Amino acid sequence: MTEETCLDGSTVNYQNTSLKASGNQENPDNGRKEKEMADKVPFYKLFSFADPADYVLMVVGTVAATGAGICLFLTTGTLGEMLNSFGETLDRKQVVHEVSKVYILSTPVSSKYVYLALGFGVASFSQVACWTVTGQRQAARIRSLYLQSLFTQEIAFFDKETSTGDIIERISVDTFTIQDAIGEKVGRFIQLSASVVGGFASAFNKGWLLSLVLLSSIPPLILTSSVTIIQPAKQASRGQAAYSVAATV
Repeated sequence: MTEETCLDGSTVNYQNTSLKASGNQENPDNGRKEKEMADKVPFYKLFSFADPADYVLMVVGTVAATGAGICLFLTTGTLGEMLNSFGETLDRKQVVHEVSKVYILSTPVSSKYVYLALGFGVASFSQVACWTVTGQRQAARIRSLYLQSLFTQEIAFFDKETSTGDIIERISVDTFTIQDAIGEKVGRFIQLSASVVGGFASAFNKGWLLSLVLLSSIPPLILTSSVTIIQPAKQASRGQAAYSVAATV
């Protein structure tokens, strides 16, 4: 409580005045956080602008990504069988014979690698092509609808609600970010998920005890991977915000 004596002998209390002033002021950080929370949408809503052709591309891309992931751990299993055949024989003359006895569906190991390579190549190409094309189509549709919505706004909207820099950023940066999020990265995530699930299933089938022991290394891997992924993403977000502010100058 602060009091000050005036020239006429009266005193003035500044406590209530300061409290009212501080109560009327809004914290800009809180407003910014509320705005960011309001702008966030669930990931599945990014696919709201897909048409039937995009759904077909996404289904084909998902199947191809799953097949590519399965081919990855099948290749690893084939390599392991071939290495085991090298270790089981001590006679050099029997090496080729033992390696040729490695079969999957009655196929020698050499032909097996050829078939896996062909399958992986076709699946990977289909995965990347389908998800890239559908990402570009949906991003172009979002960009077009955003421009159409801008043309229907009144002049006061551009004076009070937005600026030229914000419009340029949303058209040139945000749409490409959405395209990257719903495009090739989705196919890569499905491929790696299928490879991980298939790899664990194969590992527990061949040696469940060793697989349980190796599971202890997963938490450190997840921790280090999250640090290496989250931090660059935060830095990229800050850089994008800085470019947005600079574009309004």
